[in-house]
Amino acid sequence: MPPSRRARHRLLVSVKRDHRWAAWLEDERVVEFHHEREGEGSLLGNIYLGRITHVEKGLGAAFVDIGMKEAAFLPLSEVSTPAVEGAEVVAQIERVGRAGKGPRVTTRVSLAGVRLILLPGRRGISVSERIADREERSRLTALVKTLAEAGEGFMIRTAAAGVEERQLREEAAALRISWCEMLRRDRARPPAVIYRQPSIDLRLLRDHGSQFIEILYDQRNAAAAAATWCRSVLPALETQIAFRRDVDWTPRPAEILEQVDDALQTRIDLSTGAGLVIEPTEAMTVIDVNVQSAGSAQADVASERVLLRTNLAAADEIARQVRLRNIGGIVVVDFIDMEEAAHRREVVDRLRTVVAGDSAPVWVGTMSRLGLVELTRKRRGPTLSETMTRSCPACDGTGRVRQPRDEA
Repeated sequence: MPPSRRARHRLLVSVKRDHRWAAWLEDERVVEFHHEREGEGSLLGNIYLGRITHVEKGLGAAFVDIGMKEAAFLPLSEVSTPAVEGAEVVAQIERVGRAGKGPRVTTRVSLAGVRLILLPGRRGISVSERIADREERSRLTALVKTLAEAGEGFMIRTAAAGVEERQLREEAAALRISWCEMLRRDRARPPAVIYRQPSIDLRLLRDHGSQFIEILYDQRNAAAAAATWCRSVLPALETQIAFRRDVDWTPRPAEILEQVDDALQTRIDLSTGAGLVIEPTEAMTVIDVNVQSAGSAQADVASERVLLRTNLAAADEIARQVRLRNIGGIVVVDFIDMEEAAHRREVVDRLRTVVAGDSAPVWVGTMSRLGLVELTRKRRGPTLSETMTRSCPACDGTGRVRQPRDEA
């Protein structure tokens, strides 16, 4: 999608007996897809009352039983009291476990609202970098300072821009009450969940609701529940929520899932005739832009104009694929080599423009003489592949199967 035109943002939510999924669409294209099985939900952000099982001073970590198969990893630098085996600790998941490893947790817990994030036990006020206006940043900082009680801090979210004091005061009070209720755990014995994130659709409405011009549910009761939730926390959004049978959706669910299936593939074709090859590794994700299938472009592959057009199209699709696949950490992109330095800067500028719409923070570096660009994206929960697929029992996830010994 050309960055010069503002897209229509819509949220389509399908609720079934044992699972639900939410598709974030820009125009007719899926840019985020979230899938949850009933009763599971996202572990990211959940808060637990856990018990330290053992301490590894050499690793600078304590391992905490929070009721999962693998113990959670807690850096000792975050433990305010001496970490000893058997001690109880309140911890929040900040990184979901992967490849047989337990999740990483923190004692610096936070509780998110629509406009504010409560930071119990910490002092200080910070403001979202996406609020660029200096006067508004100063206004919000001064205002929230008057709301903070002793021993608590706040992060001011992007949605707080332009909001009146009354709304911020009410939200701060509601978050404070929720936190106090969590700590009333007289009957709780570790390990226990003391705060569970809401369902994925409500999390998207809480964090990004102002971006959606339409929110559709294919189940009447779920639409009513979302409208009721919005009535208390996001009243302006209630009128955008509607029930509509999925056969009347545009695009249809089958078309949405087809886009998701494409994002599970290694190769992606571009409209220019070129393509992307996206390969995750243990340390990073590597994306290669190639013209091997460029058709008519192959005859003119040396043309700088063709290469620039291909790389610009690739930048648009790379931003979408990284977001849709929920790729986190380091990403290295190998663009097609170009001779002109101005063209290399233009491609990087395009990439920075299109990733600015990502819901996760993304940093983009410069392009090397060989066409390499490094970017980093904040890791947020499991990747699309981890959510929608499982390891192959034949090859154990390597993608290759051992040849019979007499053929090797």
